[in-house]
Amino acid sequence: MTTPTGDNTLLSVLVIDDQEHVRNWVHSVLKRIGITNVVDAADGREALAAVTEPGSWFDLILCDLRMPGRDGIETIRAFSALGLESAFVIMSVEEERILETAGVLAEVQGLHLLGTVPKPLTIEKLEPLLARIRNIPGKSALGAPLAPESDLRAAFIGKELTLMYQPKVHLRSGEFAGAEALVRWKHPTLGLFQPSAFIPIIEESDDYSAMLTEFCLCEAIACAGRWTAAGQPLSIAINLSPRAFDRLDLPEQVEALAKDANVSPDHITLEVTETQIERNAVRMIDVATRLRLKGFRLSIDDFGTGQSGLVKLQSLPFNELKIDRRFVDGCATSAAKRAVVQASLALSQSLRMVSVAEGVQQRPDWDLLTELGCDVMQGFFIARPMTEDGLAAWATQWAIRQR
Repeated sequence: MTTPTGDNTLLSVLVIDDQEHVRNWVHSVLKRIGITNVVDAADGREALAAVTEPGSWFDLILCDLRMPGRDGIETIRAFSALGLESAFVIMSVEEERILETAGVLAEVQGLHLLGTVPKPLTIEKLEPLLARIRNIPGKSALGAPLAPESDLRAAFIGKELTLMYQPKVHLRSGEFAGAEALVRWKHPTLGLFQPSAFIPIIEESDDYSAMLTEFCLCEAIACAGRWTAAGQPLSIAINLSPRAFDRLDLPEQVEALAKDANVSPDHITLEVTETQIERNAVRMIDVATRLRLKGFRLSIDDFGTGQSGLVKLQSLPFNELKIDRRFVDGCATSAAKRAVVQASLALSQSLRMVSVAEGVQQRPDWDLLTELGCDVMQGFFIARPMTEDGLAAWATQWAIRQR
């Protein structure tokens, strides 16, 4: 999330209200304090389209409660599912108790609620809320602190781990290509931990690593199964620790889960990070080859960051190559990054592998990757990681946009 420095002209605002005269009034209030980058939505459906537009970002969302079609509570639910990081303000003529309850709902569902405002909106009501935007925690430049190792077992037992899903799209057709399953830890008192805060701890333990592998496989494949049952087969990518390949029965484990969920093997991609492929080479080749024989797909993740990527590509039966975000982000303006991306794409094409660019965050990079012939993209320019419900809502909006 961007953190405004006090210059209101830098703020981007979404106003959601079904009454045009209210939206016009809010525009006038915002303009008087220097905010001119404003987008309108007449109801929750228009708001959903606005926040899922490629490259969209709103620092602040002002949302009414009583609206036709999709009301404010439904909109709060949808925004939470999408994993929005925007600051959020509820404005309504409803009684104070309803406003308070709606605010509590927004907070418990993970939205950055600044407060609730009775209509009409005024400068006096808005300015204290804008001051709070600068106090919303951002990402530290030094990285997130490690999660408490002592709480890890409770995280598995208490089902505190969850999966979020980041959409991927085909460049040539623009169609939805599936999603990558990304694990998060919702700690009961410390809040949401990103993978970098707890995965390194898990990787140090055979037991925890096995528990995480089982959790991710079960949850992600079950998700794909629900989509298949609904008539919308979903291609799902699952990150695996190299420790998972120490188990000779991994192919049978994945096969059994796929059969139980009625998911075709070619809709399941298992991702292994290039820098982590340093364990028992013979066993990894054995397990990886048997997974491919059973029809599952294998992806080498963060390609270009290791020391022997070409050797690994030659020795393991990967059919997908993911270009690391550190080379993708800014490749349109950096000659060095462009050279790495171009070489990676040429390699994937010569080996008949699917190329995936991760970490696409801006339009120029999207355009360059399209020009260079990349197959699939994912990143914040397309969408942030979201819940399964959010993924369904996003996929619907994306399909509408492609017509």
